Amino acid sequence: MVEGHRRANKAPRRGAKRIAAEDGTVRRFFLDMIIGEMKGDIAECRRVLARFQLRDNQTVSPYATYSLKSYVAFFEEAARALGRPYLGLELGQNFRIWEIGPVYPLLATAPTLREALGVFSRFQASWQSHTTLTVRREYEETRYGYLINDLGIWPRVQDAEYAVGGMCALIRQLLSERWSPAEIHFEHDVSERQETLARFFRCPIRGNADANIMILRDADLDRPMHAWINSNAPARAIVERHLFDLLRPPEDMFRPIHERLSQLIGQRLGRESVDLEALAEALGLAPRTLRRQLASFGTSFSEVLNRERRKKAEMLLSTGTIKLSQLATHLGYANQSAFSRAFRDWAGESPSAALRRARRRLSVEMDDAETD
Repeated sequence: MVEGHRRANKAPRRGAKRIAAEDGTVRRFFLDMIIGEMKGDIAECRRVLARFQLRDNQTVSPYATYSLKSYVAFFEEAARALGRPYLGLELGQNFRIWEIGPVYPLLATAPTLREALGVFSRFQASWQSHTTLTVRREYEETRYGYLINDLGIWPRVQDAEYAVGGMCALIRQLLSERWSPAEIHFEHDVSERQETLARFFRCPIRGNADANIMILRDADLDRPMHAWINSNAPARAIVERHLFDLLRPPEDMFRPIHERLSQLIGQRLGRESVDLEALAEALGLAPRTLRRQLASFGTSFSEVLNRERRKKAEMLLSTGTIKLSQLATHLGYANQSAFSRAFRDWAGESPSAALRRARRRLSVEMDDAETD
């Protein structure tokens, strides 16, 4: 498999400004950390930056997107230009939890390490597309896997060691600097890198694996984190929903129309109009064309809208803090009664019953936290 990767790899001559819809993307702040290491009057660094159409003094939104393939190739060439074969590992081990931006409060106030890594996994697709994060529980251990889906993107040593090294650094900030994983696997050959990698991770290192994997002990994952005592569960749920909307991956024009419509409705609910005409215009379609395309997938505008309304209603009710009248307005219902009838059809219970259940659960969790 490794040889196949090497044959397929051919680094692009230029960083792609226009990214095809089927290509992977990465947020700009990942490039900025590498560019920050290339400041100074080094001719080879200037050549690499020019090749990928990057500048060390360029002001770009950290949430702008860049080609994933070009990013990985740039990472490899930057390491060579700087003469730092462990550049990815160095950046990973120096990663600080607040560099994750507005997601930081969700990580720092998670009740357990497992919950914190769950937040990290849920936002991965917002930061980097065409990448698979896997979580597999085994006897007393859990395996966290990281893999770029495009096998043609190779070599990718720097990215892999940065991703796994960064996750290790994050965990040490949440638990203890003395913490170490049970074992690390990399998809690339580590025979000449094993000593350096083992010195940082402080655990056995294996190479030529199917994916980049960090194996963690369940005892570490499920240990309560003290910051949880002062956190606010309802606030975390609402903040997470807003962050998902803000960091949502760029729309993929090749995705089915009902998925694109669902994404657009999710972004607009409670903020902008979600009537068929407005959404059809946002999708660049005539209302009649939108109806016809949805019918070809066996669905309709009202079905897609109701699915998104239900998802948002269940999420907000789970916080235990929202008023039903506010929720009805937020979801675009004429009144609370109309919302209640719709919710009964979805869930088989009234929204007030769901709200009471959420409040009881939160009360129990707060009592448990105070007891701990």
